[in-house]
Amino acid sequence: MPNCFNLTRKTDLDAGPVALAKVDEELCARFQEPVHETKWFRDWYNIIGFSVAMGRTLPELIERYANPGEGDDKEWYAELYQVAEWLDANFTTSAWAEIGRR
Repeated sequence: MPNCFNLTRKTDLDAGPVALAKVDEELCARFQEPVHETKWFRDWYNIIGFSVAMGRTLPELIERYANPGEGDDKEWYAELYQVAEWLDANFTTSAWAEIGRR
């Protein structure tokens, strides 16, 4: 039973979800870094995307990254905070679990 998520641009809800690779390209452009051919920018898909797929909201993640715990890598949390803020400013999220066969 996989947990899934998608992102829809707030400025064009009727267009439906945006390809996650396109979101990654836009993140790279926003933070002025080249798109990597095999890795997600700041590993956002595996960290933020996984959390969203598991039901967390972007505002919840922003709050979490704004307040790292003792022993957490503050620089890493600051980077995740910036990514989550940008995603929240530009996209809505949807998450679901796929059950059964297609």
